[in-house]
Amino acid sequence: MSTGISSSDPASSTKDMKFRGLVRGSFLSALSILISMAALLITGKLFTNALDQEQVGIFALLLVTSDFLIYATGMGFAASMPRLIAAADSKEHNRIIGSALSGQLLMLALVTLLVFLLKWGPGTPEKLSTHSGWLAVHQHLTLLPLLFVTGCLRDLILAMLAGLNRYGWRAGGIALASLGQVVTVWAFIWLGGGGLRALVCALAGSYGFALLLLWAGLGSSGIPRFSLSGYGKSLRFSQPLYFNQLMNFFHQRFDTVLVSLLAGIASAAIYEMLKRFPLIVNRILNALLVPYLPHISTLIARGERESAAAVLNEATALSAFIGYGAALFFAAIQRVLVPLFFNKSYLSDEFTLFLLLLSASLALQSGLMAQMLIALGRNRAVPAVNMITMLLCILLNLIFIPAYGLPGAAGSAAFSAACSFALLALCTHRAGITVSLRMCIQPALLLSAAALSLYYGMESVWLRLLAPVLFVLLCLLSGLISPVRLYAIARALLPGSGAARD
Repeated sequence: MSTGISSSDPASSTKDMKFRGLVRGSFLSALSILISMAALLITGKLFTNALDQEQVGIFALLLVTSDFLIYATGMGFAASMPRLIAAADSKEHNRIIGSALSGQLLMLALVTLLVFLLKWGPGTPEKLSTHSGWLAVHQHLTLLPLLFVTGCLRDLILAMLAGLNRYGWRAGGIALASLGQVVTVWAFIWLGGGGLRALVCALAGSYGFALLLLWAGLGSSGIPRFSLSGYGKSLRFSQPLYFNQLMNFFHQRFDTVLVSLLAGIASAAIYEMLKRFPLIVNRILNALLVPYLPHISTLIARGERESAAAVLNEATALSAFIGYGAALFFAAIQRVLVPLFFNKSYLSDEFTLFLLLLSASLALQSGLMAQMLIALGRNRAVPAVNMITMLLCILLNLIFIPAYGLPGAAGSAAFSAACSFALLALCTHRAGITVSLRMCIQPALLLSAAALSLYYGMESVWLRLLAPVLFVLLCLLSGLISPVRLYAIARALLPGSGAARD
């Protein structure tokens, strides 16, 4: 793939600077998420060794419940705000941001009230269900607002900062908050001997700290300004994306609940902790690709569809190269990795982690196609596809979890994510953006070839490590990722090569 960089004329120089700014923005985002994910692993190590597996399982269910409420109250703004802000005139930023913040604050207050009514209202929790998971969550319902209120506002403001291209502030807020998360969990759980309640409060404190830092990055635009018309306009644009995010939850997070129901709370604890590794890969790749949506939106607004297609295909190839490579690498060293970051009791079947990592990579590539459809204004195609794959994933989970346990859940996630990617790529192509079939299929074929050494090298870490090495070599030799392009990306990250806006 061509670097698209030339210094022979002013136009090329401008293009060079835009490319460098895009990559530097990606780097800042990825660096902040890398720090955040390191904090996630360190805190995971601390509390999985301080708490028993049942408490960790209850904590996992609280996190899943919190995630559902974040999606349910988020109204799709986490996905739509970069597009809305990037496409708007600078004079409109205050109206869009202020009205969204005021509307969401009101929404979160109402949902918090409902949570407390559910906890302290008439009747006993057994009237709804006698399952141990539900009873455990109900016992700790008052902790939920600490997680979902800060989480929802944090995701909203991160999306707003991306739309404003303030990647430096965005990265700094995430990084400092992550360090605070490690310190609070270490102090209150590891040293202080606190239990589940202390863990949630410690994490909520670090989330709140992050929220304040990120909110300050909005400047004067971050003042809530209630505008019914402004909020309604953003809401109408985001409505299809809202249903899409809810379906993403049931596709990507609800499997932990099903594992708890069908295999027990201890299995849910193992499954949720293993999912932290694909979460790390997914978030780092998402951070690398954060600047692409506003950039694609700008190209589409200018009518430069060929350039937008080139950016999309390059991002797809890059995400597959890193995502599949990471899946092979982490799967190869999981016998060392899992005990290192948790403990031996969290080891599972050899293929569970690999399938979870594969699912995360495919979900990210699906997200790229969805972002292109959003930029094109084809929002309704995204939830339609996700509805199909969500139902498929739940059906497969109900079939394969009782039969195969955790590998059944991971395999269901991977297969449904592959279906989602294929359908969204087809929708994008039909919308007039040329999607490279080679960029979609070739990485999967190379992954299949490289994964053979995982199967045949089961008893040797060194033989298993041949898989990621072989995959990288095959990608370079086939031209999927060229050394020239990797060099161009690395060069753009160097100091003095142009900076992303803060």
